[in-house]
Amino acid sequence: MMIPAEHQLECRTCGQILDMRDLGQMLSHGQWNRETQRYECQDEPRDVEYTSSRKVGDPIEWTKDKTPINLN
Repeated sequence: MMIPAEHQLECRTCGQILDMRDLGQMLSHGQWNRETQRYECQDEPRDVEYTSSRKVGDPIEWTKDKTPINLN
């Protein structure tokens, strides 16, 4: 199956062409790194740091140093 150019994403780590419309393929292969602005394979080890959390439906987001941010 041909993937239209606007739906293609090339993994810069392994070079595989991914179909961005197929969420299962995207999640099983890797994830987007917002810091480096690139897609990374699951094989790349990286440290995951807590940034913030929010309860569903709650307008307050809590940062890692427990500072509340009102999203309204």
